[in-house]
Amino acid sequence: MAETSQRSYLRDSHGPRAVDGGSGRSDKGCASSRRLKDSDDKNQHRSKRDSSNRSPKKDSTHRRKQTSSQSSESSAERPHFELDVIGQPPRGVALGLPVETSVMISLKLPEPDQSVDADSVDTSRLFAVASLVADGRSGERVPLEAGIMTGQKMFDSVHAIPDECADRLASNQPSRLVLGYFSFPGLLIRQSGTYRIRTTLIKTSSSGPDGGSSIVAVDSEPIKVERRSIATPRRHQRVYS
Repeated sequence: MAETSQRSYLRDSHGPRAVDGGSGRSDKGCASSRRLKDSDDKNQHRSKRDSSNRSPKKDSTHRRKQTSSQSSESSAERPHFELDVIGQPPRGVALGLPVETSVMISLKLPEPDQSVDADSVDTSRLFAVASLVADGRSGERVPLEAGIMTGQKMFDSVHAIPDECADRLASNQPSRLVLGYFSFPGLLIRQSGTYRIRTTLIKTSSSGPDGGSSIVAVDSEPIKVERRSIATPRRHQRVYS
């Protein structure tokens, strides 16, 4: 005898709908609903797991950016050396005549600090070297050969600045600590043209006297070196009557 299915009707707010009473069909429906539910639960669990795995990466990236920004700000706030040309060479000079320049070295502080003085800063490993540069066509400054400019002294160590000058500069710029100056007299430029004298601050390595690194450099105003003819005075002729 064929299996007969029982069908009953359930009424709700959407109207009557049929409900199967067969055992086999009911089991299949329950199994199908369980599979759908399990699939939904797995998808929800997977989405939560993926979101939980992604969020630490974003936080880590944000922390790295914030740390990098903080490190750059802290390095910008550290004291650093500065050079200023206090003795500019002449704007124009005849070929064969010497020129000279002097440069002041100071320590730029992030904020005024009265507890720091020049005597507490070690300048024994600092020296400066003078070289020659020229303005390029595109605006850059090109270093020139060492033989174009010679002089009595191409290297110099830090000289103490007079106390009255240091006090005056300290009152005008309290965040700058003047350490001294470098002087380069008797520099001779052997070719005509327009040049600048560059002063580069070098700090020697503590491991040995041979090593060193450049810290900062400053350039002078342009110097025009040109050939000038020396005019000979005319002899006065005496006119006899």
